[in-house]
Amino acid sequence: MKKLFYIFIFTIVITIVLNMLPGGLDNIFFGYLPVIFIMLLLPFVGGILLILVQDKNRSWEFLPVLLTGTVINNMAIVLVTYLVEYSRHFYLYKPSFDYYALLNMFLPFIVLSLVGGLIGLVIRGTSEQFKKYPNSKITIALRKIFGWIFLSIGVLGTLTSVIVFFILFFNPSSSLLNWVMADFRLIEILGVVLYYLLLVSALAIILIPLTFLANWGLKLFLEKKFVNRKLALRLRIYFYTFLVIFSLLATYITSEFNVKTAEMKADIRESHVDIKDFKKIYISPYVEFDDVIIKQGDDFDILIKGSEYDQVGLEFAKIDNTLNIKRSELETFFNTDTWTAENRNILFRAGTKHLVIEITMPDVEKIENEGANIELENLKVDNLEIKLTHRFNNIKGNVKVADTLKLDANGGIINLIGSAKNLIIDSGDCWIEMDKLIAEQAVINAVNTSRLNVYVAGNMEVISGKNSGIVNHYDEL
Repeated sequence: MKKLFYIFIFTIVITIVLNMLPGGLDNIFFGYLPVIFIMLLLPFVGGILLILVQDKNRSWEFLPVLLTGTVINNMAIVLVTYLVEYSRHFYLYKPSFDYYALLNMFLPFIVLSLVGGLIGLVIRGTSEQFKKYPNSKITIALRKIFGWIFLSIGVLGTLTSVIVFFILFFNPSSSLLNWVMADFRLIEILGVVLYYLLLVSALAIILIPLTFLANWGLKLFLEKKFVNRKLALRLRIYFYTFLVIFSLLATYITSEFNVKTAEMKADIRESHVDIKDFKKIYISPYVEFDDVIIKQGDDFDILIKGSEYDQVGLEFAKIDNTLNIKRSELETFFNTDTWTAENRNILFRAGTKHLVIEITMPDVEKIENEGANIELENLKVDNLEIKLTHRFNNIKGNVKVADTLKLDANGGIINLIGSAKNLIIDSGDCWIEMDKLIAEQAVINAVNTSRLNVYVAGNMEVISGKNSGIVNHYDEL
């Protein structure tokens, strides 16, 4: 009965932890392991354990405890998930209690537990055969194989866990924590004491099961064990204690993360960046929701307007004569090449940030934009090259180009007014609205469903217009 109670408590604790994670069951650990997969493993593993903890001899004798434990454990999983979802949103859904939703969760979990029970019976039957024929060649070979596997997993897992622990212990800024939190360092949210308590509790939660696994492997491989009953009981107590501590700290992290984010968002400020002598601008794809305004003036100036939070991870650098505007590569952004949201699987992923960045410079030669929204304010230049690389980039404004305006647009929207002597457009899968920009002559290469509205007073050479719509509004006058 005590073992069944341990299984029940284990199920409740793991269910609460999984549901309390940011993003809940939609989250993905380290970009690879879906939380919902762990949730589905819970009733399956529970079914196996309900068989293994029983001291019976015949198959049918295992069924009462298996069926009873299956119903109780899965009812607990469903109800805890439902209640945590209520508390997460601070109100009850309407209708307040959906029996069909509970039933749709409950029945698949019952099936998984029963399948786990069948696997448990196979494991139990195999172990009984080992006991019945301990000296057969097959039994000895299987004991050695499985013992070596379990012992290897236990030892390698322990070594890996300890190495990672010491890395995080001595370097709280380690890149290993990037999969946990993007905008802040974990130690900034928890403080020094709680950060190290979290590390110790996480290490204990991992090492104790690995210790039991290694002990089991040693027992199979060498018929020896180093964990006796007294030590095993202590390890179980330590495990559940540290599991509770870890769960409480995880809840505290979520709360403090939200508080810190809200406080920084409320702190609106302006700041200047002292970078000079550049003629080109490059904007990375991680600068996705920011507005960049480019002006002309006698002096260089970069003015940033927005909250303290929105400035987290923002970086400026000058490479040759190019101003690079970047954000942390941990920012969540939508990759239009793969049609997926990058970095969305970070546990505490980066929040949406929006700044207004005003750049003043004497001359502009090239703008390469992979992320932001750009506005050009009354630029007067000799030559200008504009490059857009993604579908949701856009650039608008007023420009007067004395010689050549070159547009390289593999996506996005370009909406410009003004004038240019020569207009060169190389576009693919983009939308260009330039019927109010007067060009004397143009060369256009448009593919992949581009849509172009232009105003070319002189010769317009179209190299390729396959699958694209090109309209010269000068011809309509």
